[in-house]
Amino acid sequence: MSIAPDLEGDIAPTSELWELYTNGASGPEGAATSLLLTGPYKEEHTYALRFNFKVTNNEAEYEALLAGVRLDKETGVKKLQVYIDSQLVANQINGIFDAHDEGMQAYLDLARSLINEFDDFQISQIPRCQNKQADVLSKLVALMFNHL
Repeated sequence: MSIAPDLEGDIAPTSELWELYTNGASGPEGAATSLLLTGPYKEEHTYALRFNFKVTNNEAEYEALLAGVRLDKETGVKKLQVYIDSQLVANQINGIFDAHDEGMQAYLDLARSLINEFDDFQISQIPRCQNKQADVLSKLVALMFNHL
């Protein structure tokens, strides 16, 4: 099953750099992620995903990263720069922080296995104020669209 069936023809396999902004949000009303993918010619693709299972904020951040990486891999992106406002996720991926919790270690292992399939992959932690669009979208979906 394809995670991005509507993208056929929209994103062509390329060795040029793509940028991905991700965010995850979790709260009493639910959890969601948002992905903002920008291609080498500045074309933008925006996605919002709502979970039908409970996650913590850190797990939601990992779910956002995993969804974005899977989408990019499936559509043929070879070089990816990820921007995320989660210090924990960025630093675990970059090997600065250890994953002490068994659940976080499982997320980290899965993320690393997917990341290894790219020719070039970088992840950077950015301040939330530089990730506003992804931040607002994930919170909106988590809070407002519980009927979906």
